[in-house]
Amino acid sequence: MKKALFLALALLIMGCSQEKKENQTAVVSEHATKPVAQAPVTKVEKPVEKKVEKTVTKKVVQSKPKPQKVAVVTTKRLDGAKIFVKCAGCHGKNAEKKALGKSHVIKGWAQAKIVNAVKGYKAGTYGGAMKGVMKGQVANLSDAEVNAVAKYISNL
Repeated sequence: MKKALFLALALLIMGCSQEKKENQTAVVSEHATKPVAQAPVTKVEKPVEKKVEKTVTKKVVQSKPKPQKVAVVTTKRLDGAKIFVKCAGCHGKNAEKKALGKSHVIKGWAQAKIVNAVKGYKAGTYGGAMKGVMKGQVANLSDAEVNAVAKYISNL
């Protein structure tokens, strides 16, 4: 913008001085036999405008942290009857048999007695002749599953 104003002012000044020169030339030519050559007018070029690149600064907006997902442990009701299915092969459908003819009949045992026996088998601290076999059978049962099957057996 400043350059444009400066250019306009320069042209105005040059225009005024050009009129003066023409007037002077006319006065001189009246007195002289030869016309006076006018000074060449220099052509003023427009200044080249430079492209100005705008730098855009993005405002970083910090978002609120997302709430963490919390694993919700649901206590599903374990079906002791479904767990007992694998026991029934040796103990009988209603826990009325001696497993492989060597164990006790477990029908009618209290829930706490069954839980202690199964945990003892898992730890290897309970059982007689069937200790090794039972350890393999109950090794993968969780405490909740042991309680569920014990409750089921005690209610037979």
